[in-house]
Amino acid sequence: MLKASRRDFLRTSIAGVTLSASDILLGPVAGISQMALAQTSAGISNARASGPLIIVFQRGAADGLAILSPLDDENFNAARPPEMRFNASEASGTVTVGQTQLYWHPSAQALAKLYNTAQLAVWPAVGILNETRSHFEAQEMMERGVNSLNSLPDNLGWLTRQLDQSKSSRLTSATSLFAGSTNVPRSMQGAQSAIAIRDLQNGVNIPSGLAGQNILTALCATDRKQPAASLMQVHVESMAQLNRALPKTSDNKVAPYQSAGQTPYPNNDPGVGLRSVARMIEARVGMQYAWVDQTGWDTHEGQPGRLKGVINNLSLALEAFAQDMQARHQPYTLIVMTEFGRRLRSNRSNGTDHGHGSFALILGDRVPGGKSYGSWPGLHEKALDRGVDLAVTTDYQKMIAQAMAWHTS
Repeated sequence: MLKASRRDFLRTSIAGVTLSASDILLGPVAGISQMALAQTSAGISNARASGPLIIVFQRGAADGLAILSPLDDENFNAARPPEMRFNASEASGTVTVGQTQLYWHPSAQALAKLYNTAQLAVWPAVGILNETRSHFEAQEMMERGVNSLNSLPDNLGWLTRQLDQSKSSRLTSATSLFAGSTNVPRSMQGAQSAIAIRDLQNGVNIPSGLAGQNILTALCATDRKQPAASLMQVHVESMAQLNRALPKTSDNKVAPYQSAGQTPYPNNDPGVGLRSVARMIEARVGMQYAWVDQTGWDTHEGQPGRLKGVINNLSLALEAFAQDMQARHQPYTLIVMTEFGRRLRSNRSNGTDHGHGSFALILGDRVPGGKSYGSWPGLHEKALDRGVDLAVTTDYQKMIAQAMAWHTS
């Protein structure tokens, strides 16, 4: 094992970049065919030809009942005071789920537009089957691809499982898994081929440019017998390859990313991360799976004003990305999901506490959008989970499996 000082230097010498080196510290892994959400080699090949699969994760538990509200339901109206609701006349549009009409939040105009143009599919009442209301536990389950932490099948994240797990292929590229966030997510745990860079607008920032890159390469070459050295060498070369692949200005600097769509990427999350994903696609460096976080959804107080901002940011970011990919004729599939929903009844701080079911959105060129999937459980007391929360009628794994089936179709 490399000495801690050298390994730490290699990990921290590249500003704004987080590298996944967890395989060095973890033991052998089990066979992929037995893993939850695992895919066959043929399925992986199909995914490469289908463009990237992208996850936008709403960290903090998004209130699906506020984003898509059942305004005609007397149970909903009784549980939330007027300041915690909006009027049907203010809604951006509607989604029909069985006999129930759901109304888009006023700040979700772009989402409603994507839905109405059959680019976006809506899946209400999605979540984990586990009853936990803990952010940490729920996120860990979703990112590991399981419904319980009591008996984990391996030490991998579920996106890692989608890659070919032979040791040789895992060392060939450090760009197969990309996070447009500040940290490598747990969904990519165990992968050597994972990089997290929130903002790629000006490329990968390697201090001192080529000279700094050469220093890092030399440090990696000092002890080739150490697995960390091989890993870091792959990452350094992959980042250099990425910078070489990006368009340049007349003075040979990385040119800012230019979207092919009309809607600009918002300069906040998840817009910045999705713009970085688009830049990775532009560079054609072999990215297969991407992850982007959006925080701000843990609305225990002051929910109406806070949700207005995060819903608007999400809505505009997805519209910008969809337009960009469509103009570039770029195939992709994008899933928006969260760890769990929020309580039906609001609290005294004009917020909502941790709940159970929420919703998911699926966007992409092969997604049969303009429709809702799954079933609506209703909000009467007997239909509620524990008598207080929107019930889960679709296991999140089933939703992901369907999205991946569309992705490779």
